[in-house]
Amino acid sequence: MKRATVRQLIGLTGLCGLAAVAAVLFSVDTVISELEGLASRPLLFCLALGIVYLVRPFLLWPVSSLALALGFLYGAAIAFPLALAGAALSALPPYLIGRYAQTDIGLFGAIGHSGEAFVATVGEFRGVVAARFSPVPGDPISYGAGLTGVSLQPFLSGTVVGEVPWALVTVFTGASMRSLSLSEFAVSPELVVALAGLTVILLAGPLYNYYRGERRTGAPTVSQD
Repeated sequence: MKRATVRQLIGLTGLCGLAAVAAVLFSVDTVISELEGLASRPLLFCLALGIVYLVRPFLLWPVSSLALALGFLYGAAIAFPLALAGAALSALPPYLIGRYAQTDIGLFGAIGHSGEAFVATVGEFRGVVAARFSPVPGDPISYGAGLTGVSLQPFLSGTVVGEVPWALVTVFTGASMRSLSLSEFAVSPELVVALAGLTVILLAGPLYNYYRGERRTGAPTVSQD
């Protein structure tokens, strides 16, 4: 195994260990309870919510837990745009870390090169939307987009669009709860299958054109999306 890969794996292991410890020390239920106490003070609530969204990736909390709380506290009409904005904000730290760690060597280099080939085929915006629709956890997608060098604008817009179905489900579930309980929420298998199918539909056209062009001319077709 190359030295660069070993160094990168050691760094990843250390970061995951720190995140696991932080997740144990800082309970998502406790933080949500504190946010509930600020619900009647909009300015403080928005400030606290923004901070929580920014640190969430490093605490291994699912972004759905915050969307669920927003739906419970404010109802779907207000919670939905807040949840989408929060999802985009929360995706920024891992994305920026991925951009900082972007390299041509080791494991990170291999991930970056694979991502670049994928993005060149399907387009940055379409690729991010499809990844968000898929059942793959959001934070690895953000890290991967950073390592791949996806531009900020299509990353953020693709994240917002791709999070729409997940945000809808979570905020409406939260709005329908009589008492907030994170443990009661679970995404239905039907939704996962439906969005996985939509992911296939989004990617089918560009991938088909790529392989058809490669077979005919030997030169890959690049998406302009």
